[in-house]
Amino acid sequence: MNPVFMSILLIVGLAIFGRTMYQKVLLLMALEPTDRADHIMDRIRNVVIIAIGQKRLVGRKKEWVSGIMHAFIFWGFCILLIRSLNLYGEGFVKGFQLPLFGDGSILGYLYIALKDIMEGIVLLMASYAIFRRAVLKPERLHNTWEAYFVLGMIGVLMISDLLLDGARYNLIMLHGNPSGLHFFNNPLYGSEFVWTPVSVGAASLVSWMGVDALGYLLAGMFWLHIITQLTFLNFLPLGKHFHVITALPNVFLKSLGYPHEKTKLLDLEDESVWEDESLGINHIHQLNWKQGLDLYTCTECGRCKEVCPAHTTDKPLNLHDFNDSLKFELLDNADNIIKRAKLAASIKKDGDPEKNEEIKAQILEQMAELNSKKPLIGEVISEDTLWACTTCRACEQVCPVTIEQVPRIIAMRQGQALMAGVYPQELNVAFKGLERNGNPWGIGYDKRADWADGLDVKIMAENADVDYLLWVGCAGSFDDRSKKVSVSMVKILQKAGISFAILGKEEKCTGDFARRTGNEMMYQMMAQENIETLNNYKVKKIIAACPHCYNTLQHEYPQMGGNYEVIHHTDFIHQLIKSGKITLNKSFEGSLTYHDPCFLGRYNSIYDQPRSILQGLSKQGLKELDRNGEESFCCGAGGGRMWMEETIGKRINVERAEEIAGQEVANVAVACPFCLTMIEDGMKELNKDEEIKTQDICELVAKNMA
Repeated sequence: MNPVFMSILLIVGLAIFGRTMYQKVLLLMALEPTDRADHIMDRIRNVVIIAIGQKRLVGRKKEWVSGIMHAFIFWGFCILLIRSLNLYGEGFVKGFQLPLFGDGSILGYLYIALKDIMEGIVLLMASYAIFRRAVLKPERLHNTWEAYFVLGMIGVLMISDLLLDGARYNLIMLHGNPSGLHFFNNPLYGSEFVWTPVSVGAASLVSWMGVDALGYLLAGMFWLHIITQLTFLNFLPLGKHFHVITALPNVFLKSLGYPHEKTKLLDLEDESVWEDESLGINHIHQLNWKQGLDLYTCTECGRCKEVCPAHTTDKPLNLHDFNDSLKFELLDNADNIIKRAKLAASIKKDGDPEKNEEIKAQILEQMAELNSKKPLIGEVISEDTLWACTTCRACEQVCPVTIEQVPRIIAMRQGQALMAGVYPQELNVAFKGLERNGNPWGIGYDKRADWADGLDVKIMAENADVDYLLWVGCAGSFDDRSKKVSVSMVKILQKAGISFAILGKEEKCTGDFARRTGNEMMYQMMAQENIETLNNYKVKKIIAACPHCYNTLQHEYPQMGGNYEVIHHTDFIHQLIKSGKITLNKSFEGSLTYHDPCFLGRYNSIYDQPRSILQGLSKQGLKELDRNGEESFCCGAGGGRMWMEETIGKRINVERAEEIAGQEVANVAVACPFCLTMIEDGMKELNKDEEIKTQDICELVAKNMA
């Protein structure tokens, strides 16, 4: 016990930590605003399940061992917080005991046992983590000195505390307690091994020491533990282990409702956003504070790049490097960003106009200084890196701290497309097709309903008195292969006696691919025209065969006043089967697997319905791919990549086709026209298209109805 020394350590340690955190928080507050203060109970639930429960680590099929390792280290530190508080108290008051954890307390006994066992487990887990990095060397990990340093400090914290209690135990049990010590704050005498087997084991290692030596050991381990803990605390904000502090708030502040953060609706009518270059993200200060917190929180675990279809196929998108590059750029510009925010906050609505104009001029100077530095896209993030993303959100699904990558990437694409006018030139053909004919194929809009000739399909313009609108989509209307899917869907609806119609030539592309590629102006133009058409016919219920159309109609059109009940065709077919409106013959021959579309699964959590349908028609059942469900692998068409050339690395659809072929199945079912095209093309590339048939689920249903 040395109150003066403890006071000095705490004042210095906490003062340095407080100053560091103040600067970090000040920088976040200087970034763009965003609202994350709603649905508090849902946010707390996320913290309990994802952060405290470590769901995304222990719940992964792959590398569950490392997940358990990390989880136990985290849980151990949570449990040891009580111990730490007690040790700080002992630095001021001899024999200090926290309320409810003192002598004779049942809660104290239970905590003693839990704390002791967890220290042993944490020490084992930290040792395994070092072994894993030094010997096993998983490809996704970044082997830095920082990781070893932190693991070493964790080891020192555990060992020092165990030896501290081991010395205290020996002084009490072997030497008659000359100093009046309490063992673990409880005079257990004789039952210690039951409660504290790990500490008793540590005591046996130093049982040869005399009273004086044990006293020095106890004091040395006590102060080593305190100093290491304060050093650890101050080291955390300086590198990737900042996530130890920011992970819980980042999970608390994650997007809610829709499985992932929606793309922000830009106000294109506001002239100031064009003047300020504030459409999308063009400069680092245009990140919002949650995006800044994401950069602080990245653990550099590499799980994102491990599941990224672009990185897996040797594209230049490495989300670890992507986040690090943005974080370093943010920190390098911190002073200017904070100064700019302070100046903006000093402008008063009712203040002196001349003073306000003077402040605005200073803000422009700060912006000019920020903008004059290396451009965000080109030097900080390369063009090839930005445009490699398929927006599949596999990275977000596995991120243990819920970092939102895709909205940031789309915002940066918006900055390029709208402000810089820079985007892959092959998109020009698709954009012109949208502008002139309402579809990226550029085929005449008047031919949109030609696929339905002879099928007795109603057109809304002729008869809008129907229960459902069938949203055919551009692929289902113009792509020869996908037209067969549209025909199959019509047969199913007619068989079930569903009252439906199509828009025909009045239907336009939902604008999904324009939005994913940053062309928000084109997206809003398509969306507004479609919403006007749908509202004109008083459409309430929509069936969509394309997950991209479904996602946009269901989740993004409401941003512009388009509110409809939208259902994907697999979900609708599943309901028809359950209600008995159609019956399946379980007569489908041949082995069968299913490829989960990203925009159906990860974006909208529709996993079970397609599988239920396939199980109901296949004699041999369904054989799952290695990467399925939430961990499904992208086909490569999302994020506008369907309309871009893939000239770097291996083709993503070939990677997926190889995985399917490796399952030795005769059939692969899909539920997306883009996936249908990409998987089928991948099979052709492998010369497996005759051996392995690629079909949409509704094609299989139409062929196997009773």
